[in-house]
Amino acid sequence: MKMLLAPFYFLYQAGAVFRNLLYDWHLRPVYRPPLPVISVGNISFGGSEKTPLARFLLHFFFDLGFKPALISRGYQGRWEKTGGVVSDGHLLRASWEEAGDEPFMIAQEFPAAGVFVGRHRFLSCQKAHELGFNLAVLDDGFQHRQLARDIDIVLFSSQQFPFARREPLSSLRRADIILFRKFSDQTSANQSSDHPGEKLRKKFSHQKIFDYEVLPAGFFNLADDSPCSLESLRPQRIIAFSGIAAPQRFFSLLRQEGLQVVDTLSFPDHFSYPSSAIAKIIKIFREKQADCLCTTEKDAIKLAQRSQINQLPVVYLKIKLKVDQQFSQQLVQIVQSWPR
Repeated sequence: MKMLLAPFYFLYQAGAVFRNLLYDWHLRPVYRPPLPVISVGNISFGGSEKTPLARFLLHFFFDLGFKPALISRGYQGRWEKTGGVVSDGHLLRASWEEAGDEPFMIAQEFPAAGVFVGRHRFLSCQKAHELGFNLAVLDDGFQHRQLARDIDIVLFSSQQFPFARREPLSSLRRADIILFRKFSDQTSANQSSDHPGEKLRKKFSHQKIFDYEVLPAGFFNLADDSPCSLESLRPQRIIAFSGIAAPQRFFSLLRQEGLQVVDTLSFPDHFSYPSSAIAKIIKIFREKQADCLCTTEKDAIKLAQRSQINQLPVVYLKIKLKVDQQFSQQLVQIVQSWPR
């Protein structure tokens, strides 16, 4: 299958290279919004912890005294084409169906942050500025080159396959900061010259490169969002399911925590869980004589009001990023260099 798709992939890559050249040669306009922009992105299709990094940055800039806003396309939300204010920092104005799952999740966690969605990110930045926000965190912004940014942060993993890239590896030279994902089985070899992180540092020696890890932040009950201890879950037979871009990483994380995952179900990214899918999950739960269902936080927001699945024990996992302290120090240095 990969060989059949290869010609289309290379055509796509050629198109991406040509599009980037138009910006490099100043043949396409770039719009400067009225507030600083921190872009979070990647060069792969699908998940690479952009949302956890956006959360990290919102926490970080709140602590520095900024009033930050998240700017997102709101992928597959009803407001993706028209745009809209998901949260003005005081009131949550949208459902997850309107906002998209990830912006809605951010708006719930950060009630004081602005959350704006829509394809026209420049207009979202203008609206954020009008409402008093003084910094924008641009979600999935690396390819959105028509919007000027002050810091370009790109997440990269050695487990990203070449055919899964939206742009060639050389595009990382546009980044100000590269965050390299460190997996648990790589930690002992991190300083080896043939370690993927060291190879990346040699290839992109002019970029700032820092390591990060993805860690569990806790398990929570779907019914009431109350915490659920890891110790109480370990003896249970668990069915894990998700509708995210990289489900195997989620399943692996559960197993690393010592959970007995007896079966897994994967759905497409941003999956909305129609009744037929929920019926399938329940059927497998009963067939496997499982004790508990486990999913991601992103999936949980779409299941919270579904009585069909809430009759069963369901928990969801929150994740967090552990980033090198030098990354935070680098951000502080950049912010201090901005004109006031």
